Amino acid sequence: MTAEPLTAPRPPVPAVLRRLIAGGQRIWKAAAVQAAVTLVLALAYLWMGDVYIRVLVAEHRANAALTASSMASTLSSALNERLALVRGLTAFVEVAAAAGSLTDQFPRYAEGLRRSVVGVRNISAAPDFVVRIVYPVEGNEKVLGNDLLKDARPGFAETVQRAIISRDVTIHGPVTLLQGGQGLIARQIVYGPGKPWGAVGLVFDVGAILGEVRFDRVPPHLGFAVVTDSGQQVAGDVLALKGDPLLERINLPDGHWELAMAPRTSWEGLAYADATFRGFQAAFLLLALLIEALTFMAVSRRYTLERQVDLRTAELGRAKNELEQFAYATAHDLQEPLRAIASYAQLLEKQQRGKLDEESAGFIREIVDGAGRLKMLLRDVQLFLAEDRVPLGCGTVEAGDALQAALTALKRRIADAGATVTVGELPAVQADERRLREIFIVLVANAVEYRHPYRAAEVHVSGRRIDGYDVIDVRDNGIGIEPRYRDQIFEVFRRLHSRDEHPGTGMGLAIARKMVERLGGRITVVSSPGVGSTFSIHLPHPAFRGFP
Repeated sequence: MTAEPLTAPRPPVPAVLRRLIAGGQRIWKAAAVQAAVTLVLALAYLWMGDVYIRVLVAEHRANAALTASSMASTLSSALNERLALVRGLTAFVEVAAAAGSLTDQFPRYAEGLRRSVVGVRNISAAPDFVVRIVYPVEGNEKVLGNDLLKDARPGFAETVQRAIISRDVTIHGPVTLLQGGQGLIARQIVYGPGKPWGAVGLVFDVGAILGEVRFDRVPPHLGFAVVTDSGQQVAGDVLALKGDPLLERINLPDGHWELAMAPRTSWEGLAYADATFRGFQAAFLLLALLIEALTFMAVSRRYTLERQVDLRTAELGRAKNELEQFAYATAHDLQEPLRAIASYAQLLEKQQRGKLDEESAGFIREIVDGAGRLKMLLRDVQLFLAEDRVPLGCGTVEAGDALQAALTALKRRIADAGATVTVGELPAVQADERRLREIFIVLVANAVEYRHPYRAAEVHVSGRRIDGYDVIDVRDNGIGIEPRYRDQIFEVFRRLHSRDEHPGTGMGLAIARKMVERLGGRITVVSSPGVGSTFSIHLPHPAFRGFP
């Protein structure tokens, strides 16, 4: 019998192919999961980075606004201190000219003015608008004999004409002076019997005024510029006007200056260069590397991967909430040390009562009052920042009920001011009752606060319907608002009067506008200076637009 030759068995080709295909599928799935995780991390970085950049931009703008406000206040004080000297000189010349002793008394009085502030270049009197007296004479000889009304240099004669019309101090400059150098000229008209006697003038060194402001304190990453209302540069770099600047207005008797402050790059550039943002980037990079490593190791374990994704999603959610609460928490956390300051100051005042002199007791009262004002400011800041986060109460609200609640809250203030509030027919509106009440409190309180000094305050609230809106008008007979300020009054911290005249934080109308806009409406104002103002709340009528 012949034996058949033995042959080795062939490997199962289909099984090998299946293993290769399955291995390839696992690789592709792992790569897809890894790519998906990388994409999610990249999107999360872009989103969180954008939120964090916006927070840092807001912080940098707030810090710059504080610096600009402080410097604008100092510059305003320096200018107005010098303008007061001009008014004093006018009064002196009126008296001395009438007595016939102007020539004899002028040098002594002028020397006193010159010593009261730094940077006085000269002090002059111009009977019949021709400069006849100047102090000091030395270095100012070219000024003598100058006919102010015929001075051909741009702006010189116009400044005198403005002073004649306004009957107040007018400012011209900075200009190149006859006696050399750059100066700021302030003039006022002296009136004699039946007609102008002439003019007086003080010339101030611009550098001395700017030196009081200490612009060297501006952080190096910020640029600034001071310009007149005609656009003339006074100080700084005009490039600051082109970089989304923060603007502070310095009001003058016949116009205004503006202080602009802006980053030398951009607000976003400042935020990206901030050390805290680099820390955020480093932390996120480490977190991203950790997630990538965990994903790579756990890609074959479905449930572990899901658990890791849930964990990271929760962390991202917490990070989002922390960033959204950043600005709000800053104002909130300042409340506690502020309460401590006020409490201890009050305890100190009580403990030392009768032991301190009047000046020291006054210092303590200033601390208590300042703490109170800061507390009100922080409260309004919190209210302003939290407005977008507080949910809306959806429903129909009787505007009359919200107004009565506001009047109850303001009852004492209305009575103390001797004000009268009358109410017409008010509609039921689609709104949030708390917000509508707060809006009424702001508008009625403003109407009472800014009442006319020579007549009793009268406030009338009424409703009407126009173009699909329920409109509620709050009309008063107060001091009114100049047309150029009607938009500015709704800006945060914008004040048209000093705190001594009208206390407050300067945020009431900004909060009211934000609340009205959250309700889907708008707020407008129509005003006549010296006659009164009407603030109108426009809320969408339900038949035309659903409540948000």
